[in-house]
Amino acid sequence: MGSKPAASILLVEDNEDIREGLSILLESEGYDITAVGSAEEGLALLKARGFHVVVTDYMLTGESGGWMVEQASQAGCLNHARVLMITAHPRVVPPQGVRILHKPLDIDFFLRVVEEERAASLQREAKAG
Repeated sequence: MGSKPAASILLVEDNEDIREGLSILLESEGYDITAVGSAEEGLALLKARGFHVVVTDYMLTGESGGWMVEQASQAGCLNHARVLMITAHPRVVPPQGVRILHKPLDIDFFLRVVEEERAASLQREAKAG
């Protein structure tokens, strides 16, 4: 945990219990977590600051996670960020560059994917200088 560079993660999940559980899990792995309950809040944060990884549920109250990612991408807010979208829907077509994880989540697999995406984000950032 202490050896990897810190990574900021934006977590967008409208279910409070799931949001809290994933926040605690990710914080225990050494990530800096910002958690919100809607796509609109997530988009506002993406416009305000950068994140290494965005983890969003697909189906949210109000706008969807897909809408948030598309809006952020069009506004140039994703920069080096990597996006993971969590869904229970079997036929979600993700926006370009978005990795889909299906519910129910396998926690070990989820943490492995988050770490892969964190590493890829930091690599992109380093190349961009």
